[in-house]
Amino acid sequence: MKARQSSVIVKYNDKDITKTITDYIEGFEYKDNASGTADTVTLKLNNRSGKWSGSWIPIQGDYVEAIIKLTNWKKEGDNRKFNCGYFLIDDLSYSGPPSQASIGGISTPINTDFNVTKKNNTWKSTSVKGILETIAKNAGVGLFFSGQDYPIEELEQSDQEDVTFAFNLCKSYNLAMKLYNKKIVVFDQTDYEKKDASYTINRENVESYSVNRSMTREYDGVTISYTDASKNQTLTYKFLLKNGNRILKLNETAESLQDAEIKAKAKLLEHNRQCQTMSISVKGDTKYISSKCVQMDGFGKLNGKYYIDSVTHNKDAGSGYTCNLDMHLTILVKGVTVATVQSGDTVKKAAESSAASKTYTIVSGDTLWKISTKNLGSGAKYMQIYNANSGVIESAAKSHGKSSSSNGHWIYPGTTLTIPG
Repeated sequence: MKARQSSVIVKYNDKDITKTITDYIEGFEYKDNASGTADTVTLKLNNRSGKWSGSWIPIQGDYVEAIIKLTNWKKEGDNRKFNCGYFLIDDLSYSGPPSQASIGGISTPINTDFNVTKKNNTWKSTSVKGILETIAKNAGVGLFFSGQDYPIEELEQSDQEDVTFAFNLCKSYNLAMKLYNKKIVVFDQTDYEKKDASYTINRENVESYSVNRSMTREYDGVTISYTDASKNQTLTYKFLLKNGNRILKLNETAESLQDAEIKAKAKLLEHNRQCQTMSISVKGDTKYISSKCVQMDGFGKLNGKYYIDSVTHNKDAGSGYTCNLDMHLTILVKGVTVATVQSGDTVKKAAESSAASKTYTIVSGDTLWKISTKNLGSGAKYMQIYNANSGVIESAAKSHGKSSSSNGHWIYPGTTLTIPG
């Protein structure tokens, strides 16, 4: 069998400089984050010639593209390339002796004010996707949105950079946001955690590991306050798992029942996802990608399906290549919505969805969220109703002078909908 090799192809301002830097490169690191922060890349170089702090020193606006290349990796003919993406250079550091240079890049478009300028903005009559489309356009990047969109009546962006505001917005609605290759990528993390494991990692193939299991961090339920504008009252939304002995009480408030349900469940997931985490170091492989699920075996009662939060690819000057994976045990939130309206000791449970499809005629004051809560047990399922009735909903919106319904934001009394079973 021919020798196994790992290497990195580097393009600098669109020019392939791989051969040029071969004698200088001492290490390469790429951190692939599923959500919450930008991906990064670091090139570690010897600087004995002084070129990297002299004639070759990067300037603002320079960028690199990195591709991990594997040759005969697991067997002869197993040749692969993995595109790490596009990174604007944002960090330079130098040390010695021996004289070394480190060039760091970030997947954020730093040649715009995307992650620099703190802004104040009031977003009205839009949606999560609508806000992100505007932010992406202003940053000069694309948007790939595969999660469920949520309507937003009004939302304040207060003294926040667009990148921080976008990350927090997605987090509030249980959406993952990633910056990759000149794009903002948004997806529903819960949907990804429901997927089957892409592969299995056995303990015998792990070079090192650490596991943290918090016995007291897990919550059985969550409560949040919201304002009922029609009644001018502050009410409480509660969602329970199990018997609900440990309740997470949120200090933030929501603007509506819809907002309360989304934010409460998102925060509950955020806390409970950190109850069991695992970090491992394994032989490098381009199959390790953040946001995938992996089955961990050989760890006794710590076995299970884990979601990859981040992967750090490390490459030395030779063919040494390792990956460090940070993961959490996947969880699914299954419970009952309690106290969609709560007054004293009186609670109401969400209506359970019918096993078969039925019809519903919209009345004044309805929203798809309200209809979904009543008929499917959760307002967050409103897109199921929209998708099943998009033609009818869009036709009604146009007949009332709208160019579109904005994904079901505009609905009208008298429209008959099919409620999916």
